[in-house]
Amino acid sequence: MSEVRKYVNKMFAGYPKNEETLDLKEEVIGNLEAEIEDLVINKGFSAEQAFKVSTEKMDKLDGVIEGVQTIQLNKVMVEITQWLLLYLLFAWIVSIPLNIYSSLRATSWLLFILIIIIGIFYIVLKFSGGFLTNDLKNINLGLLKKWQKVIWIIWTLFIVGQWGMITAVYFGSDIWFGRTISFDGPYQFGQIVTSYLAPLVSIIIPLLINRLRQMLILGGKHRTYEE
Repeated sequence: MSEVRKYVNKMFAGYPKNEETLDLKEEVIGNLEAEIEDLVINKGFSAEQAFKVSTEKMDKLDGVIEGVQTIQLNKVMVEITQWLLLYLLFAWIVSIPLNIYSSLRATSWLLFILIIIIGIFYIVLKFSGGFLTNDLKNINLGLLKKWQKVIWIIWTLFIVGQWGMITAVYFGSDIWFGRTISFDGPYQFGQIVTSYLAPLVSIIIPLLINRLRQMLILGGKHRTYEE
């Protein structure tokens, strides 16, 4: 997608070439390429149409370069809620075949309940009109980027902690006394594996922050694509 890089390079031509701007430029290129690919694969656009639609939706970079983006809160909330619902649906569908293991059954039911709650909230948000203010809000992208890193670090520490506790519960005594770790059968093995998988559902939170930042960099506007 050399045309994307040429387009973005032209957009950034008048801005200082510091590390932050160069990082932002690469992120804009990656986001545009992903958006164009989605339009081509999932919506049947030609490469030329997808490029035109994606680049026409781009906002001016002034606010982004300065670290502030102006958004319309209700539209961003609708889009981010939609992504949350999609992530939850995907996680729930993956968990269904593993319901035979009690270690994942509670997680699967929790996902199902969250899907219902978030689904209702999304419908209300989408069709209520004045549920949220239409006022424009300024978002500090630099602060959001810092929070993005912090949330990924917290999530990593959470997973390490959870896996450590699971290991202690299942294998602590064997490790302590130097015994060989063994399994009673396939079911017990599956139970242990799903115990390690269950905490990974929480990756939805940092993924949502990533998605929010991508939306803001590409303009913070709710998109509708038409042929």
